[in-house]
Amino acid sequence: MIHHSLSLAKTFFRVLYAFGLSRAGLNYALGRFFELRDNHGAAEQQFTRLSNKRSANQHSRIRRVFNYAQASDFHLARCQYNLGQDAPDDPLFRCALEPVSDPSGRRGAGRFDANFSHLGLRLDGFVSPGLTKGLHLKLFLDDQLIRTIPLSRKRFIPPYFHYHLKREVLARFPVSGTLSLYTEEGQPLDNRGGSALHITIPHGDGTLAGYLEAGGAIDKKGFLALTPDTIRARQARYLAIYSEARQYFREQFQSPLFLMYGTLLGFVREGDFIPGDDDFDAGYISHKNSAAEVKVETMQLVVDLVLAGFTCSFNRNGRLFRLRLKDDVPDVHLDIRPVWYEDGHIWAHKQARLPLGVEDFLPVESGELRGVPVDIPHHSENFLEAYYGKGWKVPDPGYSNASQRVPALVKRKLDSVCITPADYQAMQQQIEQRRAEHPQAGKLIATGLHPLYPLSDYEANCEW
Repeated sequence: MIHHSLSLAKTFFRVLYAFGLSRAGLNYALGRFFELRDNHGAAEQQFTRLSNKRSANQHSRIRRVFNYAQASDFHLARCQYNLGQDAPDDPLFRCALEPVSDPSGRRGAGRFDANFSHLGLRLDGFVSPGLTKGLHLKLFLDDQLIRTIPLSRKRFIPPYFHYHLKREVLARFPVSGTLSLYTEEGQPLDNRGGSALHITIPHGDGTLAGYLEAGGAIDKKGFLALTPDTIRARQARYLAIYSEARQYFREQFQSPLFLMYGTLLGFVREGDFIPGDDDFDAGYISHKNSAAEVKVETMQLVVDLVLAGFTCSFNRNGRLFRLRLKDDVPDVHLDIRPVWYEDGHIWAHKQARLPLGVEDFLPVESGELRGVPVDIPHHSENFLEAYYGKGWKVPDPGYSNASQRVPALVKRKLDSVCITPADYQAMQQQIEQRRAEHPQAGKLIATGLHPLYPLSDYEANCEW
């Protein structure tokens, strides 16, 4: 019962974050409540209602619809599988978790819980106050350290964490193993009254241990870290996509596409990509100067890009946009951001409200990155200092902008540029109406609305 109570409390906190106070959130919470008690029939009813709401909300102006599409698909299908009904095929349905009892009866330094999700295996928990001074926890599979997990610290609450081991990592697990978590001081965390968790992954190929011993790693997002050769090949592909996009922005949109964030940082500081950098950030100066107008302009730009042969997608927050060529896999894309001047500041996703002007970006300067022509902001160093701080010239492998506090007014302004399901449907309708005139057209993909099953179709179009 303690496990059920903790899991249910965790679920409700997640629901408040993802759904707000809504009927969809209540359906999700009740579904998980019944699922944790193995009442799969009652759980199926709740997840069916949630799925029906999603279908009815395809034209909603509420962005949180994006947040529960694949989660509802997963839980509904798993309930159907457990009830012996005709269900989509998903190897995670055959996986299992069981607590490992601790005969000593000692109390751990905190607690953790684990649950399978549409993404993989989610770990959540906390450390009791005063029982660790460390910044991380150590995650072990059997006796092998497989990852450190950062602890979040806020006033008035114990240090806590959540981390997702993604599907591709679980596929490398042994068929049977034991997961455990320890503080940096070596104290274990409890799970359901035990000190560890037995995990069964029937489709696991058992190669994770050798992969890690050979120098591989699990990255901060829970994926298998890319090898240096894979990263270099991916970077070359980014530059090929950028070259085509740069030409389009210059000739068709009349606003140059310049490097931003980590891609710009590596170019200015090192004349190359930051070592290990596996994404590509770019932006352009919008022709508009208010968030509402920028949103409309960006939506039209994305429609035009799709009709020109690019594939564009957006994440579960509704942020436009990611760009790739038609034949590229979903995770090989550019992250493109509109940049605009409003209220005396430069605005841009992610989390940027900077004391800069358009003159810091235009006219752009040109250079070469690995022999490929690129554009950069007119005063790149001003942008890098404003965004990363005065110490931007010194490499900091531990830096993460995600940990920076974002004022509510900045978040609201940037959120207002994100699109809703209704916006997506309007864009998709315009693309389909004009597709016959553009046989080379690509796709517009809403990650948050794409069905999870069949998995092969989801993976061909969307990222995890």
